[in-house]
Amino acid sequence: MRILALRSAATTLLLATSLAGCSKLGLGGKPARPELPTARQLKYVRYMSQAPGPDGRKLFNHLSQARTCYDLEVAMRWDRPPNVSGGPFDDKMVYVSSGVPADLPKNSEVFLTGIIEQGQTLPSGGSVWAVKLKSGGEVQAVETSPYTAKQDEAQQSGGHPTMVHPYTPGRILCGYGVYQGNNGMALNGHGHVPLVSILFAMDRRS
Repeated sequence: MRILALRSAATTLLLATSLAGCSKLGLGGKPARPELPTARQLKYVRYMSQAPGPDGRKLFNHLSQARTCYDLEVAMRWDRPPNVSGGPFDDKMVYVSSGVPADLPKNSEVFLTGIIEQGQTLPSGGSVWAVKLKSGGEVQAVETSPYTAKQDEAQQSGGHPTMVHPYTPGRILCGYGVYQGNNGMALNGHGHVPLVSILFAMDRRS
């Protein structure tokens, strides 16, 4: 039952992922001051490489270098402050670790961090996880085969390992993706949970 519950969202997600490219309309007005990580937080991620971004501000350009999920989130918060629109969809990144906001719109970009309760490879070649948040809530995360293959190719080409033991319960799964609404299947097979389409992820001990 649990395995079937994990697989059930895969077909729906293949269709839903196509909606991820829909951009959001900005509110306009004076740009907000970025809510950036502190200097103390940044000193722990100095080992990660940076390069000038479109506006000349240095950004972390190889997120796969992150040794921990904490480091990855600090780098992401530097590149994508939560209160400033940006990225391919010109949207604000929502950082989800304690819970998914009740009013979060579909197709919102999210950075997800949680504990793996169960995970497995899908018949299509993608991956699916049941992820537990700090609040005790559950999220279903699905990475379709094109994104899984992209990460595998990067590792095989000498890149930093992102997925080490991705289906081991108790490890942390972190990464960013697109929120698909409250239509994921709960691990126990009963009811629905928030569903996230993963674009990039890694599993770490911490």
